[in-house]
Amino acid sequence: MTESPARGAPYAPYMDDRTAEPPGLSPLDPAAWLTADPDFASQMQERDALIESGAPDVAAQTDDAGPIVAEFRAALFEHLAARPEWTLSDGAARRPDGIPVSLSGETMALAGRLAQEDFLLLAPGEGAAEARLVAGVLCFPSRWSLTEKLGRALSPIHAPTPRYAGDLAARVNRVFAALRPERPLMRVNWLVTPTDRLRLVQREDAKAPHAPPGAQFWLRTERQTLLRLPHTGAVVFGVKTTLTPVGALTAEERAVIARRMAGWPAADVDYRGGAAQHAAALAALA
Repeated sequence: MTESPARGAPYAPYMDDRTAEPPGLSPLDPAAWLTADPDFASQMQERDALIESGAPDVAAQTDDAGPIVAEFRAALFEHLAARPEWTLSDGAARRPDGIPVSLSGETMALAGRLAQEDFLLLAPGEGAAEARLVAGVLCFPSRWSLTEKLGRALSPIHAPTPRYAGDLAARVNRVFAALRPERPLMRVNWLVTPTDRLRLVQREDAKAPHAPPGAQFWLRTERQTLLRLPHTGAVVFGVKTTLTPVGALTAEERAVIARRMAGWPAADVDYRGGAAQHAAALAALA
């Protein structure tokens, strides 16, 4: 197979020290909350199939999430109505790929069929308590499970993540506390992975699968957005996943990614697939 010319990834947070490591936040234009990129049609086809399957790990909410879900629904419809890529009329929406979608039905599943983003709704904590995950549509998880995390606060959600407890958790909680409705934020998470599968469901007590010999590698990026709903105070966490073959990255990108990965602590290497996979990824980036 002939590799396509290196063109770089659509998001490259690793190129800047300010965004290479979490939280790596920057302001987001509210008008650019949602995306409609060249992968829209193919990703939406997969999302439609997942949501229509009715699998519980795709869309779910807690019993007390009703007001937050209702406010999210209104905010989503308002945003889509202002975007020329979508057309909303007579109880239906026409997506950028031309597919019509009825605007009836359960909100979280509907949101997953209208946009490329996965959406996670976090209720504000009372007093000093952390925000809590109360609803979501999660078609393309990166090695986690919606039903397992539903109802948890931020720190328990991130318990398996190396280096989250302590300073990073405190910084994330401060970001959530300070977030204002008129000033949404965004960041981009990144990972080099030995699969081009978008949907990677994994229970918390499971280890990341090891890459098979000769595996190909992809850069997996997540464009993550944080939007405060003004009435309930809940935070909408949006995640748009993109996969780019390592061979399509520029030489500079590959070198920078390899340098950053080479500096990972052992706990990070183990969490992301182990030493053998880490070495194979570095070789693919060379």
